[in-house]
Amino acid sequence: MTTESQEHHEDVVILLVNEKHVKIRGPKATGAQIKAAAIEQGVHIEQNFALWEELSDGGVRKVEDHEEVNIHEHKRFTATPHEQHVVTVTVNEQPVKLHGRTATGSEIKAEAIKQGVLIQQNFILQEELPNGTSRVVGDNDVVHLREHLRFTAIAPDDNS
Repeated sequence: MTTESQEHHEDVVILLVNEKHVKIRGPKATGAQIKAAAIEQGVHIEQNFALWEELSDGGVRKVEDHEEVNIHEHKRFTATPHEQHVVTVTVNEQPVKLHGRTATGSEIKAEAIKQGVLIQQNFILQEELPNGTSRVVGDNDVVHLREHLRFTAIAPDDNS
């Protein structure tokens, strides 16, 4: 195989890093290469940031600097100043990604709205508990985030 024909297998791919387009040669790249390309192309991150691959199921996973990943058009990555705790919860049966270890009821509703859940900020948020009951989460109540938490948000005048 000549060098020229090898280059055809290393096509330029456009990724998204922090919602910005980044061109990189594929079909594989390391975490360090993805961050370096993003920095060279004006994405405001640093080489020591943590890199997160956004998965098709809505989850995320950390990509180590030395780790090689398969890349393709419009694959999404997020680079953060430090390791983030990211969980996916459900609000009204829709997945919502939350960052951090805790969030208030108000923050959970705001993030759900931002991610397309059809609720309003004044809705009443309830956490669905494993025993089949629920508890109201006030706007200032702090919830310790973990995967698979389930919430329902209802209009304040809904008597159901």
